[in-house]
Amino acid sequence: MPTKGSAEAAGHAQYASEGTDVRARGQPIVGTGIAVGLSHNTYGRIAPRSSLVVKDRLWTNASVIDSNYRREVKVVLANLGDQPYRVEKGDQIAQQIIEKIDNTELQEVDHLDDTRRQDQGFGSSNTTMDQEV
Repeated sequence: MPTKGSAEAAGHAQYASEGTDVRARGQPIVGTGIAVGLSHNTYGRIAPRSSLVVKDRLWTNASVIDSNYRREVKVVLANLGDQPYRVEKGDQIAQQIIEKIDNTELQEVDHLDDTRRQDQGFGSSNTTMDQEV
């Protein structure tokens, strides 16, 4: 059963329902043994555990659970490191954050409103100027 580390925690811990080896640069799909029934206008975002990212370079991919999905929640656990990692049954492997969404239909338009930023991409706000992207 997913748990929260504290009443103020954003995510519910997701636990492995099986043991598996995560080879270096690999990304197995790890079952959690649970299914969720989310409310309309919400989705579940599978987010990495910060301690696994920092210590073991484990990240999560394919992280959206739609509100109409009713099967087992599985985690794509990506090993970005050079060392294998062993997941044991019951290990906390990720966290699920329930987020509200706006289901407004997209509309095709001929022209977009002008903004100060316009079409400037990475680095345009000077936040990535000194970083590799």
